[in-house]
Amino acid sequence: MKESVSILKEALLTEKATALSANLNQYVFSVNPASSKRNIKDAVESAFGVSVVHVNTLLVKPKSKRDRMRRNKLGHTSHVKKAIVKLRAGDAIDLA
Repeated sequence: MKESVSILKEALLTEKATALSANLNQYVFSVNPASSKRNIKDAVESAFGVSVVHVNTLLVKPKSKRDRMRRNKLGHTSHVKKAIVKLRAGDAIDLA
């Protein structure tokens, strides 16, 4: 098993992620694209000391963007894998 530091990149604190954590006890993380759901579950449990019920993952594909600082040349956003982790009732992660 890999270390949790190499699997979990960062916790995402967007408006949707904050609503998920407040209402449904789900937390959103940006993770390593090569990690599996089982690895993500073990990493969250060991890093935060909570019990994970299930993990949903999604791949965010890169989008083409024009960079106006480089004479409007075409670039792209990065490829990201997100994980939505649902915790057992009563468990919580303090991300503040």
